[in-house]
Order: sequence, then structure tokens, then C-alpha cells
Amino acid sequence: MSQPDGQSNTLDNLLTESRSFPPSEDFAAQANATSALYGQADADREAFWAEQASRLAWDTKWDQ
Repeated sequence: MSQPDGQSNTLDNLLTESRSFPPSEDFAAQANATSALYGQADADREAFWAEQASRLAWDTKWDQ
């Protein structure tokens, strides 16, 4: 059903979400990924994922 000009669709309004819900300090303290880990990934994405991949057992080693 089409909406009259100037009237926004309710569903369109629900598609925009700008709130954030930071974790509690206790939850963050137990996290596997730290801000340092994110820093490593930002500094050199390829090297970061190569390091992560090396932690896994591969039948055939990855190359990309």
C-alpha cells in the first residue's frame, strides 16, 4: 500500500538504529578479542589473518 507524499513509512523509520549498547566491564574483561587485537588487524589486515589462520590445523595450507 503506497503512502501519501510527505508521510514516511513506519518500517523505513525502524531501519535506522543509532543506539549503542556497550558491554559491562565484567563481560568485556572475559572477551577473547581485546582492543589490542583490533589494533593489530587495523595495522596490517593480511598479516593479522595469516596469524589467525596459523593457529588452525590445515590439511592443505591456505595461500590467500
